[in-house]
Amino acid sequence: MGSVNLAEVLLPEMVILDCDPFKDKEDMFDTMTRRFEEAGFVSDAKAYKRALEYRESLGPTYMGRFVAIPHGKCKEVLKPGIGFVRCKSPFLYESAGESGEVKYAFVLAISDNQEDDYHLRVLATLAGMLAHDEFLELLNQAANYEDLIQGIKALS
Repeated sequence: MGSVNLAEVLLPEMVILDCDPFKDKEDMFDTMTRRFEEAGFVSDAKAYKRALEYRESLGPTYMGRFVAIPHGKCKEVLKPGIGFVRCKSPFLYESAGESGEVKYAFVLAISDNQEDDYHLRVLATLAGMLAHDEFLELLNQAANYEDLIQGIKALS
């Protein structure tokens, strides 16, 4: 299982830096699914949100270290990709009976017809990078999308 080049799947129109903390996970899902729909990656934000919520029912997407990686797979995902949001301060993220403070969230849109292991490779790549303090430092410091991508390339 090869790793995935995050720089290629992290979408510029889906990167939100320094937004106010969300009220809760629902609030974040609403914002991100709407963005995916507006950017043309998802044909139906509601269907994609249902896919995210279904995945939440299977097990936690809270990763610790202020990070969550929710993901949804459905036929309404026209083009796969990853959104990233960094909040000014953490909000409480509840996921499958676990909860924690989240400041950084990677939101994956996975299309039904993608090879089954593709999103698992993306998740494995992200999880591997999140183990490194340099990556968390980058998530915290990046001034814009370009900074984020350059930093990811440098760390990959």
